[in-house]
Amino acid sequence: MTGARPRVALVLRGEAHQNGGVGTSVLRLARGLAADGRFAVDVVALRPLTPAPPGADPVPDEPCGTDGGVCFFDLCPAATTPSGADSELAVQLALVALARRRGYALLHGFYASSAGYHAAWAAAECGVPSVVGIRGNDIYGNVFDHSRLTRLQWALSRAGRIVAVSSEAARRADILAGCGPRTTVVLNSIDPSAYRDGTVPVPGDPVVGTLGLLRAKKGVDLLVRAFPAVLERYPEARLVLAGEIREDVASLPDLAASSGIAHRTVFTGPLPREDALRHLRGMDVFVLPSLHEGCPNAVLEAMVAGTPVVASAVGAVPEMVVDGEEAVLVRRPGSWRAVADGVLTMLAADRKSVAERAGQAVRTRFALAREVEQNVAVYRDCLGRG
Repeated sequence: MTGARPRVALVLRGEAHQNGGVGTSVLRLARGLAADGRFAVDVVALRPLTPAPPGADPVPDEPCGTDGGVCFFDLCPAATTPSGADSELAVQLALVALARRRGYALLHGFYASSAGYHAAWAAAECGVPSVVGIRGNDIYGNVFDHSRLTRLQWALSRAGRIVAVSSEAARRADILAGCGPRTTVVLNSIDPSAYRDGTVPVPGDPVVGTLGLLRAKKGVDLLVRAFPAVLERYPEARLVLAGEIREDVASLPDLAASSGIAHRTVFTGPLPREDALRHLRGMDVFVLPSLHEGCPNAVLEAMVAGTPVVASAVGAVPEMVVDGEEAVLVRRPGSWRAVADGVLTMLAADRKSVAERAGQAVRTRFALAREVEQNVAVYRDCLGRG
């Protein structure tokens, strides 16, 4: 341990430096906590699908890397461990052993039905408090997945405290597990210094786009279906779909072709996260037509980039922006017509003023120090009760 500071573990499933909201949020909070100095911080990645190299210690003596005062650990099953329940058990036992070896005062698992379940279990075995983070799909899709529902309910019932990224998610968790009094809502923050300057220009006027992992829950197909209505009003417009196309929306190029907009559509493919703001700055309007959300980092990134936002009023989005002043909210998620109306409303608005107000909101309401302070308060409450 480092001095007298209690050591906490931020636990996630998969690679620590993964793309997507969970990985981004874990790394941002870990670095913020380490810089704050009141806690020593480990990031523990549970990787049951990745066998360890032959002869590797299942519980590493040393971190696999350090960054900004944060220590990183990967927990993998032995190469001879069968996949499935055996590999899940192997990383769970390794997490318990690592927690004892490192002397964690608290474990914080991100994504309630996976890493949150593992963290709450390991904390209970070690006799220390646990915090479970509700990120989004865990409290939406996983509720209807019988293989995950039991883990989700158990983690919510056993955690000392629950951190939800939206009031909507907190309400749903309380309905599911009666955990309301133990739940704190902490919206994501953003650190603009993590992004490169510059712009990636795209021919077109105006340029409408979205950015991130393109998947079904993001409603990207709705944006494609909505774009012909935009072209009717703005025939020189261009649609940019920036990011990796996931398997569940692999037909997006075909949909663009059948909608008659293939010649006005750009698919960039996978992009480095640090280039996100450069692509966003090349857009006149950023659209997030999601069916459900947690607290989307992409909205914050667009606000930092100075790109006006049109987003579905789901998850934390209505808590993040003021409709009509800092963004345009789509009040009928799942409707391509509502998405088209939202885009056209923004294109007709004073976009410069909207972007300026959104930028001010990022600086005043979404600073990393606020997110760190709120999580520190949760940790101290857990440790004080302990």
